[in-house]
Amino acid sequence: MPNPASDSARDDAPRTQAERTALAESRMIKAAIKLLNTAGLQGTTAAAVGLNAGYSRGLAAHHFGPKAGLYRAVLKHVSTIWTDELNACLGDKTGLDAVATAIDTHLAHALSHPEFIRAQNILWGAALDPSSEFKPNVAEFMQIQRDTVTAWVREGKAKGEIGKNINARRAAEQFYGGLIGINSQWLVSPDFDLAAAYKDFKRSMLRLLRA
Repeated sequence: MPNPASDSARDDAPRTQAERTALAESRMIKAAIKLLNTAGLQGTTAAAVGLNAGYSRGLAAHHFGPKAGLYRAVLKHVSTIWTDELNACLGDKTGLDAVATAIDTHLAHALSHPEFIRAQNILWGAALDPSSEFKPNVAEFMQIQRDTVTAWVREGKAKGEIGKNINARRAAEQFYGGLIGINSQWLVSPDFDLAAAYKDFKRSMLRLLRA
């Protein structure tokens, strides 16, 4: 059996500089997500993030630079968690199976991590500002998502399960736009039936694509 004393000793062992840096950044990203959900963009300042993470007012700016750097780190964090969840559920699925699985997985993700969905959408909305410094990061993430769906559709066409007349890129744009629209409505409408919206969207998307 494990030795509790030795486990405790490992927990109390001095961390390397790299470990301390990683821990501080992780705590500050989590603090930023919480602040975005409770105080919005105006309240998610570098100073507030540092203090809410248990550090000094200036540590967030030291680690992430201007506020745009902090926002980029938050987007990367929530995007990575979503991508890992999706890949775990997808396995080697493609075509219609991949599309259906992605919709189901995104619903589960939204219900399990509403704070991630809200923070992400707040930052996406802020990226519409012409002066936004992290707009390229949002655009890059969205393009990666569209490229992924495009590949699923093309593979489904090759298998003959998706209509030959379907434009894969246009279909990917509709797919991703549908998810964004559904989640935007859910975030601002307390009585919005998210599960029903996903169910209808899944049915419509598969009907559109199916050969």
